[in-house]
Amino acid sequence: MAYSDDAIAFSQIPADHQVRLEDRVSFLYLERCSVRQDKTGVVAYSRAEEGQRKQRIQIPVSGIAVLHLGPGTSISAAAMTSCTRAGATVIFTGGGGVPAYSRTVPLTNSARWALAQAKLVSSETNQRKAAVILYRRQLGLELDADETSIAVMRGLEGRAMKLKYKELARKHAIKGFRRDTKSEDPVNMGLNLANSLLYGCAASACFAIGINPALGVIHRGDARSLLFDLADLYKPSVSLPVAFKSAQDEDPLSSVRKLMRKEIHRQEMLKEMLAVLMEILEPHLPSRDDDRLIAGRGDEVEGHTQYGS
Repeated sequence: MAYSDDAIAFSQIPADHQVRLEDRVSFLYLERCSVRQDKTGVVAYSRAEEGQRKQRIQIPVSGIAVLHLGPGTSISAAAMTSCTRAGATVIFTGGGGVPAYSRTVPLTNSARWALAQAKLVSSETNQRKAAVILYRRQLGLELDADETSIAVMRGLEGRAMKLKYKELARKHAIKGFRRDTKSEDPVNMGLNLANSLLYGCAASACFAIGINPALGVIHRGDARSLLFDLADLYKPSVSLPVAFKSAQDEDPLSSVRKLMRKEIHRQEMLKEMLAVLMEILEPHLPSRDDDRLIAGRGDEVEGHTQYGS
């Protein structure tokens, strides 16, 4: 099958140029089909009944808010990637779209940790204290939240990372190394991969207690800010050594994946990240864990109560 230049160009439109969420079709439900990626974008192939031809349906993922996949469906990794880039949420469901079997949910039904996170990020003093905890773990230095400014800690981190790059480059005989996320040399590509694996672990830890990855302590302005904060704890000791060590292997990226998997397991990284989150959030946990309503002047009243009479 031949595709026009316009069709191919449309399939490559970046997510930030796609249809706004409020202008999208709310959802599309599919069943008994295979969802795949081709040159024009995401398509669904119906299962051919006896004596019938297989149908091919183009799915405008950039114009859909949610894609429901019912019984008898499958989706390829490439198609799933396109849906994600286009901002379409994919949910696996039962017949007719109910119930939903696959979606991101916290491993707790409590809002306590999310409320603690809101209290932490709303106070610069609270954030500075949390930043000290993170920098202590990352740099292995004794830091005082009352005496050390964020600027000083940021400078210490920058110098430590610069020295680490030089040390590892010298150790593995890699000349002229410079960190560049867009570079395609083995070290930079290995670092990109290793760091993305750390971000995945951090996301799992955040989702486990139902907190928002966008509300970082040190990092700001990115939907993954808190993931960056957590991943930074392991970059000097895990992702950097792994990337440099794997750079001269026959298949560097495969080596990075294997070594990172080993280190994540050995260091119980998911458990440790969860412990870090709890350490910085615990001082801000609310004393109550029930449903309630705001009552003004800092007071609260019982929720699920009729106050109209």
